[in-house]
Amino acid sequence: MDMNVIGLHIHELRNQCRFIEASVDILNQSMEKQASVGVFFGLQNIMLGTNNISRTLWTPRKKGKERAASLRETLGLPEKYPLNNESILSLVDHADEASDQWINRSKDKYILYDFIGDISASQHKDVETKNIFRAFDTATKIYTYLGTSFNLEALLKALADVSNRVNQVHMRLYPDQWKEEPASKEEEKPALKKTSPKKTAAKKTTLVKPAQKKPAQKKSAAKKTTKKPAAKK
Repeated sequence: MDMNVIGLHIHELRNQCRFIEASVDILNQSMEKQASVGVFFGLQNIMLGTNNISRTLWTPRKKGKERAASLRETLGLPEKYPLNNESILSLVDHADEASDQWINRSKDKYILYDFIGDISASQHKDVETKNIFRAFDTATKIYTYLGTSFNLEALLKALADVSNRVNQVHMRLYPDQWKEEPASKEEEKPALKKTSPKKTAAKKTTLVKPAQKKPAQKKSAAKKTTKKPAAKK
């Protein structure tokens, strides 16, 4: 592949890595402020950026195989890699149909959505992963969307490796751009902050809309798709 074309892809990969780093900052800040919308906004952006990187380097499409192979060779990345994962590669494919399918599969089931907290220590501990619409487990750092779970810490570790490789190549191709940036930027890696014991104890395990003033305990993040008593946990 022509080096000019590779250079453009490397530049865009670096942008995606930086977008993810910014999203991790948003996630950490939102966790500290217990801002649920910010938490899920950050998580969604992390996953979208990861999908873009994954499809650029390990595309499942026949048309992009040559491009992906050339970029992996340039970056020294193997074919087998944590980001070469079907769940990541297909994350936003036919998103509306995926939602429809999940809703149809979850009829008459106890479901969980928009939950932030330690699931195992909550009233929702028995919910099946396949019946979780959207949740972030603060104990395991696992993000679940439409019944598919992603280990966020493992994901960020792989992304940090890709980011380092991309930066090294980008620095060789565009040295002038790096003269304007602090040297410390090259070493920064996206990482989740650990919540202090005090904040963990104070963190709500259910979500309440900002306009509501009732205690969080009175509103559960989980809802049932049926009113049958048997559906309750």
